[in-house]
Amino acid sequence: MAKNDTPSKVRTPRGGWKHPLAALLLLVAIGWAVGAFFTVSDKSFPKVGEIPYLFDIGGWNFAIAAVIAFVASTIADRTRPEPEPGTPRGMRFAAPLMLASAGIGLLWIVVFYVIAGTDIDIPVYSDLGDWNIVIGMGFIVAAFGFAMKWE
Repeated sequence: MAKNDTPSKVRTPRGGWKHPLAALLLLVAIGWAVGAFFTVSDKSFPKVGEIPYLFDIGGWNFAIAAVIAFVASTIADRTRPEPEPGTPRGMRFAAPLMLASAGIGLLWIVVFYVIAGTDIDIPVYSDLGDWNIVIGMGFIVAAFGFAMKWE
């Protein structure tokens, strides 16, 4: 029997966010966060109503969604295949994302302070109250995260 000289295709492992468990957990975290929104608002799920166990937990729903998202991120990070030697490891769009995220965060906080003492009512934005500072700082912290990926 003659040995075939053509190399066989090697199947690369599915890793990163293509890992099925990481993607599934991320979807669960997003769904849980959406459900948590309905638990803290005075609205109920459209065409479903209240879900008893989810509503009994109350504010802990956001923490549970954050933990599930963190586990999904950890699985995606640990299963990411190693890059080929000589390929850059940095993200190509890290610098623009960093600048955009920092700009959005700064603008979010500035708009909050500018409209705080006025009668201007932006529908969802004004309802968040002091949480606008947390959201703006979240964008700024995300900018630092993008800065770490920049090469």
